[in-house]
Amino acid sequence: MTPPATYAELMERGSSLHAAGQPERALVAFERALALQPGDANAASACAAMLAGAGQPAAAYRILQTARSQLMASADGATNLAIAAEDCGRPADAQAAYARALELDPDHPRALNNSALAAARAGDWDTALGGLRRCQDLAPDDPQTWLNLSDVLVAARRCEEAADLLSDAIARFGAHPVLRVRHTLALAFAGQVAAAQKALDTFDPEHRRLLTQLLDQAGAATGRLVRKTAMRMPDASELFCQQAFGAMQVCDWRDHDHLTAVIREMEAQASRTGQYRDGRDTQFYGLMLPLHEDELALLRTRSIAAIGGQLATPMAPFVASRSRHRDQRIHVGLAVQSLKDPRTANALVAQLQAHDHARFAIHVYSPTPEPDLALTAELATLCAGAVEIGHMTDDEAVGRMRIDELDVFVDMAFDTPWCRPEIPERRVAPVQIRQTTWHRHHPPRPCDYNMSDRFVHPDGLALGPYGAVVRLPHTCWLAAGNDAPQGPPPPREALGLPRQGLVLCTLVAPLMVDPETFALWMDILHRLPGSVWWLPAYELPARRNLAAAARAAGIDAERLVFMQRCARGDMLARIARADLFVDTLRFNANHGLVDALRMGLPALGCAGNSMASRLGGSILAAAGLAECISSSKDTLLEQVIRLGQDPAARAALRQRLADAQAQAPLFQPVERVREWEWAWAEMVRRHQAGLPPAAFDVPDQSPAPAGAARVSS
Repeated sequence: MTPPATYAELMERGSSLHAAGQPERALVAFERALALQPGDANAASACAAMLAGAGQPAAAYRILQTARSQLMASADGATNLAIAAEDCGRPADAQAAYARALELDPDHPRALNNSALAAARAGDWDTALGGLRRCQDLAPDDPQTWLNLSDVLVAARRCEEAADLLSDAIARFGAHPVLRVRHTLALAFAGQVAAAQKALDTFDPEHRRLLTQLLDQAGAATGRLVRKTAMRMPDASELFCQQAFGAMQVCDWRDHDHLTAVIREMEAQASRTGQYRDGRDTQFYGLMLPLHEDELALLRTRSIAAIGGQLATPMAPFVASRSRHRDQRIHVGLAVQSLKDPRTANALVAQLQAHDHARFAIHVYSPTPEPDLALTAELATLCAGAVEIGHMTDDEAVGRMRIDELDVFVDMAFDTPWCRPEIPERRVAPVQIRQTTWHRHHPPRPCDYNMSDRFVHPDGLALGPYGAVVRLPHTCWLAAGNDAPQGPPPPREALGLPRQGLVLCTLVAPLMVDPETFALWMDILHRLPGSVWWLPAYELPARRNLAAAARAAGIDAERLVFMQRCARGDMLARIARADLFVDTLRFNANHGLVDALRMGLPALGCAGNSMASRLGGSILAAAGLAECISSSKDTLLEQVIRLGQDPAARAALRQRLADAQAQAPLFQPVERVREWEWAWAEMVRRHQAGLPPAAFDVPDQSPAPAGAARVSS
């Protein structure tokens, strides 16, 4: 009988099998070795390597955990354990293991490098850069240490430092394409547009390939709110803008003025050359910049022309048709945002329940990635059909929508990651509209109408230059959501709020906190001692930038309080703990403002000169709080100070809001849906009569009697 293999023999056999390209058999050998010596770090590491290579990181980590005590006794072992923890999505465990490795060997190269990169992913730039600089000191002749440091400097938006570092690297290692491409990107991101463009003009095919690869990687990881097809060979101005747009999402305003100037120069160049850009992102981010409404209107018109000119494979032209089997209802297609957002899903369900399905056949087109098919099926029971289009190309989505023979197409995803302007550009209905946009000017294509109201486009404003604008009688923001708060909110102290002090609140994405708005907040905090500003649960980079901006304004950063992450129902309940909602200036809160008003929190705002800066006023007026809308920033400041110093006035305003919820137009979604339906019917009537799109007003729709939802158009 052959004696059982020893531990050493099994380890040697596993290594040989692995070298021979037989990882499955190697794993069996290593597992047998580990069974002979449970907790052995070498056998556990060998098993984990095989499992990780087979795409089973969680199993690899479990195996390593069996040898944890031995692994954590050495810097190499602790680092291996940390890497496995990272691979299976356990960052806290990885951080602890890296800390142990560096405790045992403060200069352990892999632990230093990997823990620094982990800190960078968390936005802890000081820790990340400190670790990577130490790696560079330890291995100055390794180009990878220079590349890692430069990449994190760029991610931290310290692009001038990155450009200088890469210039030194080129002097040390030579003009390798990887170094040259990164140096050019760093120059562009730092705003040195002329120097970056000069370098871009000399790129050969290898440099272009590397540039495209880097941009694709960055695009896949971006949190950009508006996405577009990446330019295959962008110019330096475009590269700078993309970097600056990303900075705006974390409240980094250092490039605001330069960005504004670059955008203006890009548009001036377009005027000179007639070569327009796909500026769907620029027209969105530009709303937070000091650009005039007319400048954004011109940019928007040119962007639409560029998108249309870039459409690839031609499709058959759209032909309005109504087949014999189709019913006579008005068929309306709603291109919605991702239903992963519970606000969107809840509001859509409530809207569909309110529609008059005897007159309107509603079709929903959802772009949700990895959709909840049960939710899609539920929606389909509330309308004529719900179709997921996230996996479809633009042309496939167009073809699918045309099958439904729509009369009206409603783009409800304008200026979000789910916006696909190529679809209406192909045309899927004889009447195409935007449900919500952020601009008052409406280009004649690809949508025929822009929905607005008599606050956004007030009486006395000459509508001719603004295009085919349909004015609803109260507000163009359809507040159909009816989700409820979950239970009583925790006490203020549990939320990090002062028990007695004034709590001012703003519920917006960090992008919408522009420098002018933040300066106003700081003025308010100066004049209201003991008050705090309550903001959503922003990520660490945005929190740090806002804290630094507060300190620069002479305000203790502790007076900026960030919400704790929680379920939406809990968040709605907690809003009641605030005293006053103060809207942003350039881009109003919309979703967050409606949430606050629904939860009974009074709000103040200031109306500007764009749809984005007037929508908050539209919502407030429809909530019965027209007196809470200021016409200037100074007036808003004084109104906040007055209410902040007068608890009785705040209580009276809160009571007024509570009383208004029974009859104010904002809180009557069924009647507001009737007004949308009236508008759709009028658009279809005009089209069928051969009339071109034109501005018109929608009459106020009185509440329908019970059981009589039909409204004449």
